[in-house]
Amino acid sequence: MQVVMNPGVRKDSPAGPAWSARVPHGGRTAKQTLVACLAIVVLLALQGCQSLPMPADGEDAADGGEVVLPFPEPQPPTRELDEDLVYSYLVGEIAAHRGDLRLSQSHYQHAAILARDAYAAERATRIALHLKDYQAGLAAVRRWVELAPNDLTARQLATVLFLRDKQLDAAGEQLDALVLIANARGVDGYLQAAGALSVENDRAGAETLMQGLNARNPDDVRSLYGLGVLEAAHRRFEDAESHLREVLQRKPEWEQPRVLLARVLVAQSRRDEALTMLADSVGRYPDSSVLRTAYSRMLVDAGDYAKALEQFRHLYRQSPDDDEIAFGYAMLATQQEQWDEARPVWQVLRGRPERRDEASYYLAQIEERTGHEDLAIGLFGTVTGSELKVDAVMRAAQILGRTGRLGQARDLLQQARIANPGRAADLYVAETQLVQKHGDSEVALHLYDDGLRAFPDNHDLRYNRALFVLELGDFPGMEKDLRLILAQDPDNADALNALGYTLADRNERLDEAFTLVARALKLKPDSPAVLDSMGWVLYRQGDLVQAASHLRRALELTRDDEIAAHLGEVLWVKGQRDDAQAVWREALVHKPDSDKIRAVIERLQAGQQ
Repeated sequence: MQVVMNPGVRKDSPAGPAWSARVPHGGRTAKQTLVACLAIVVLLALQGCQSLPMPADGEDAADGGEVVLPFPEPQPPTRELDEDLVYSYLVGEIAAHRGDLRLSQSHYQHAAILARDAYAAERATRIALHLKDYQAGLAAVRRWVELAPNDLTARQLATVLFLRDKQLDAAGEQLDALVLIANARGVDGYLQAAGALSVENDRAGAETLMQGLNARNPDDVRSLYGLGVLEAAHRRFEDAESHLREVLQRKPEWEQPRVLLARVLVAQSRRDEALTMLADSVGRYPDSSVLRTAYSRMLVDAGDYAKALEQFRHLYRQSPDDDEIAFGYAMLATQQEQWDEARPVWQVLRGRPERRDEASYYLAQIEERTGHEDLAIGLFGTVTGSELKVDAVMRAAQILGRTGRLGQARDLLQQARIANPGRAADLYVAETQLVQKHGDSEVALHLYDDGLRAFPDNHDLRYNRALFVLELGDFPGMEKDLRLILAQDPDNADALNALGYTLADRNERLDEAFTLVARALKLKPDSPAVLDSMGWVLYRQGDLVQAASHLRRALELTRDDEIAAHLGEVLWVKGQRDDAQAVWREALVHKPDSDKIRAVIERLQAGQQ
């Protein structure tokens, strides 16, 4: 059983760089944005293509000169305010604030008619949509389009409302107008159309409209791309892939369709093909930061950090002043332990006020890893204004404890506990870990008591105390704490796993141990720690074949010397001694000082089980 008792870290987190989730993308994290949801992919595609619009074949988008809009604007209204008009505006606004949306909608609609005011018509339209009163919405949006014929949003909502009323021809007319207005304004109207239609429940109707728009504009490749975007949003990946490939045949240099195609391939479980396609794209267009960024982030998502770092090196050379790229580059260099490469980038980022805390935190980690421990403590101390502040205190305290300054470390944590009451429980966890590792056991037990008096329902504190008292030989105390956790949280997989494994390791109550670990495995089917525990329970029950199967799977998920020790023992007892020794040899390559492996080898070679 593997457990991690570091503060603020779940007790069964997979091996790997925790920082990888922090490679930035527009304020979001790479791990969250790459594959999680095609709706987000579509939004990214929309944003990217609006900022870099692709002109229609044979046309130039508006270039900053005077914009000539396609529809004549009506003359401004000449009616002056009167009691009826003022009353309509006031009631509309007050009713909206009070939540009486139907009253608000009717009065805004009345004001739009009386004053010929586009704002009132817009408010009436939006409120009707919120109320799902589509007939009232149609009346309001017609007035809005009449009063503001070149408003893109009015045309989008008109399209939506006509679609919901099954008036596809009228909706198509609004899309045509939308494209004309967008072209005049220098944005991509086809993506505006896809964005409006992508959230509609009538997917068939939405796609029919987009197909019709494409059919009416066959020479404009943007219309085909807009159709592909809508199909991707609707998870019609085969159709989206087909249309995106056709787009790229016609406009091979267009970046965004390549990015979206890669994500469509990923959504079809074809990540390797997507990576190959993006690698080829980067090779063909090496100066494209859009393509190289998409490729590097997909490499991060695939766990290929070395190749991702190579791509970020190129990006950083191309755009050294881009803080987002610099941050991702520094993160990857840090993860790959390229300290001399990461350090100067973090130092540059420390000069940016908005990046100072993050850069100081990760630069401190580099100095810690390279043996400059006092410098690391100082850098951690400069992290003051972000969520990383308490984590920095805990990291500094770990260094102090490790270097024989336990009293100073405890003072630091106690001061932080007073200053940060919202993280007080985490700071208790950190202090207990330091004291039990570097101090006196009795002091650690008293500290656990203090922490649990302050936070009696904190499962991290109670769980860690359970493991600690087990180390001290107090199995009943361990079981009591774990049972208390399970009484409050019956699906606490860590407590289930710890208790089940410990019973199996003690070779007692094996049926109960199996039940506990089986429940944990159902909750965490891909957990190396729980798979290891199940393998150990099965071994104790005499099912060597299934035990070996679970342990092999656990070892595939993480290189852990305890799992390797368990698997080797099972194979040895099965009579597969060469295989057992091969498992141990490989594990010792990665952890040559493993006491667990050396102990099991000595015990088994001495003829004991």
